[in-house]
Amino acid sequence: MRMTPDQLSRAFAHGTNFAGFLDTMKVNRPAIEANYAAYELTETDMRQIETWKGVTDVVVLAHDWCGDVVANLPLFAKIEAQTGKLKLHILPKDPDNRDIGQLYPHEDGDVHIPLYVFFDAKGKELGHLIERTPELTVLSGQAMQAFWARNTVPEGPARSFDNLSPETRSSLLAHLGTERTKVRLQEKNSLLAMLTRLLS
Repeated sequence: MRMTPDQLSRAFAHGTNFAGFLDTMKVNRPAIEANYAAYELTETDMRQIETWKGVTDVVVLAHDWCGDVVANLPLFAKIEAQTGKLKLHILPKDPDNRDIGQLYPHEDGDVHIPLYVFFDAKGKELGHLIERTPELTVLSGQAMQAFWARNTVPEGPARSFDNLSPETRSSLLAHLGTERTKVRLQEKNSLLAMLTRLLS
């Protein structure tokens, strides 16, 4: 297990549920609530979820500005609300929980969010997920390419996100948000498949 007992105790003690996270949001609340309402668990989904063993605690590092948080945290919350198979403990990465994030670095070495870490009832770590599933990473990359194909602004795709002009950054985020809603079904299916492999 990567997290120490003290870190896990802190996460369980200070992590909030989805409703508590919504109450802290300063941006993107309408979008995350819309995604929560739009996610539907079908009978097939429920049969899949029934194969999961017990209740899984999920330590989540998240911030309201993150597009991946807006896109996929609502599905975890919907599963929690409708099945009780997950129990979310949502924490801000910064400033107090970066030490947890650093235990699960992205392939670029930095700490990316959302970070989901899964634990069984005995506190054994079952696995983790950074940002999104591989399938959604591919789809997100395609959406990014489509944006730059239609927007030949001087800074171009070679510039890091932080170095884009405010106008370009805003346009890019709006585009990615719109495109992400179009693949919500694929997102749900890929996340459920990943969770079933991990938790069954």
